[in-house]
Amino acid sequence: MGGLKKRLAGSSMVEAIVASLIFLVVFVLSLSTLTGLTLRRDEGHVLLEVERALADCFLRYGDGSRAPGNHTDEFEWGTVTTVIEKYDDYENIQRVALRATISGSRKSIEYRRLVVRRSVEAP
Repeated sequence: MGGLKKRLAGSSMVEAIVASLIFLVVFVLSLSTLTGLTLRRDEGHVLLEVERALADCFLRYGDGSRAPGNHTDEFEWGTVTTVIEKYDDYENIQRVALRATISGSRKSIEYRRLVVRRSVEAP
């Protein structure tokens, strides 16, 4: 039983620093790979254009003066589909759904809002 009582030597400071550096390198490489997989370089400015187009379409179709229906707008980056429909049993409230679909991507952005319908007089 005397052979079972071996003492393990403690790790030196150099071994701890080397292990820390190896861990740091692996962490940095995995983090850069992960961000490269989730976000393309040109995607940031495209998302800004999409947000701007959604705001413009909402200003155009979400003022409450349009009749219920579907509208599609084409852009360089993709399409915005606007669906206007009556909200439940309320005559003066509309549901406006805007959906931006980006070409060549699986991403899409969707907004839904309720607006008060304005009465529009015939010209």
